[in-house]
Amino acid sequence: MKLIKVTKSGAIHYELDDGRIGATYPSGYVRVSTYGIGHYSKRVKFYQINKQKKKWYDKSKAWGFNIIRLKVNNHSDRTRLLLDFNNKNCK
Repeated sequence: MKLIKVTKSGAIHYELDDGRIGATYPSGYVRVSTYGIGHYSKRVKFYQINKQKKKWYDKSKAWGFNIIRLKVNNHSDRTRLLLDFNNKNCK
């Protein structure tokens, strides 16, 4: 995993071992790109790898919840999350 760039807004972009791009944002989110570009647009898609939590609004129904992402506020923890993802999934 090597550093590619740091943006003006503070986002840090890394190239993962398999060629994908991983990014950490000051807002607390960590995202990883897909392997290729989309069929209809030439933009790279990013997916969040933050932990998920169910937020229930109606427990009487099986579908009565929303999925929220837990933010990682510490910079070193965001980098560690991306590094762990790289070690586990990018070979």
